[in-house]
Amino acid sequence: MSSGTFKLPTDEFRFTSEHISIGEGRKLYIDPSIWCIHGEYEAFDKYIVTRSNVTAHLVQVHPFTLGWIADLHSGLNLPDNVREQIDRLSLCNPTVTVFGGDIVRGSGEYSGSDMEDSWFQSVWEYAKDRLSNQLWLKGNHDIDPNRDCYYNWFERLWVLKVGRFKFVAFDGYNEQTLCPGSCYPCLSLPDILWLARRLREDDLEKVILVHQPLDQWCVYCPWVFREANITCAYAGHSHDIIYAQGPYKEIAGIPDYINGSCSEEVQLRVATLTLFAGDGKERSVLVEGGIGMREGGDEIEITTPVTVNWKKEKVTSVVPIRLARRISGHYVNLIACLPSEDRGSVRIKSTLRGAKITGDVEMYVIGKDIYSEESLYDSWVCSCGAMWNSYRAMPGRAVELELLRS
Repeated sequence: MSSGTFKLPTDEFRFTSEHISIGEGRKLYIDPSIWCIHGEYEAFDKYIVTRSNVTAHLVQVHPFTLGWIADLHSGLNLPDNVREQIDRLSLCNPTVTVFGGDIVRGSGEYSGSDMEDSWFQSVWEYAKDRLSNQLWLKGNHDIDPNRDCYYNWFERLWVLKVGRFKFVAFDGYNEQTLCPGSCYPCLSLPDILWLARRLREDDLEKVILVHQPLDQWCVYCPWVFREANITCAYAGHSHDIIYAQGPYKEIAGIPDYINGSCSEEVQLRVATLTLFAGDGKERSVLVEGGIGMREGGDEIEITTPVTVNWKKEKVTSVVPIRLARRISGHYVNLIACLPSEDRGSVRIKSTLRGAKITGDVEMYVIGKDIYSEESLYDSWVCSCGAMWNSYRAMPGRAVELELLRS
């Protein structure tokens, strides 16, 4: 019996929770470098194949990164603009990636279309081996009368806990309450009560993920935002990039990062990339083009992309890029933080007891059963007893890692 997973029409599995359990002989799309996995399995870059009953826990260590793209509007054939956005974000290799709704090009007004499973499958097939730990939201273009294909590919309500943050994915276009012919948000009472519960049941920093911007639907349930610890929200729907706060008092202090720029007609297409830190803060950048990576020997050279601000002006921002490497049987995640339109390098050199990691960039080093005399940034102990540590290194400072036996 599986839990925390979702079976696809392709017989593959996705995760829907930070803690999962699954049986033998399953192909499960989780990134083995950042999950603590218990049982027998074969590891690949973006997935595992189980050889026994397996449980796994998404590592609860800071920092981590979140990638966001929305409003893909794909059909049977994947548009070039969608490929471009997926490829761009894949080079940044976020810890978790969210597709923020309107994955396919249904009517958008619940008025009928020829939507098929194959539309969603074309997106999944292209993205599954490019973007790690992928999660989806439902948008108004993802459903139509007698076309419930979205539900073959993911859930509409879900929660994911990572460290001190809790991501709450909500449905702003419920079939039970919507008005055919309109794309305006429609909420159901059971969903509103579910959201209120998720926002208030603990003291974690909440991040709301929903296709429609907050100001378009908060008027139906303003009370759910009271006494809730909400860090920010992400949305799409508007084929634009917009930073919003308010205008209603209940959401006045909640940054709403609206990015639906993946759509074909948009001139400036960017992906949202956010670093979530151990102090409860987040730092978001809008990534355009120009990212590159070149490896030679034990050195990795990184070229950072162009970034813009929410006014669509080209700016210099710090871009977090995750590198996952296997060193002497240990997975190690490096999050390199570089200024946009710049170059930096990271060198990983094996030593007698582990590895020496140096670079001319600020970086975080995260791994299971690793130890360094550098100052510890964060740590987490899995239920299996494994220790995951995170170390921060400033440019030019080496991190000497001792790789402990599991």
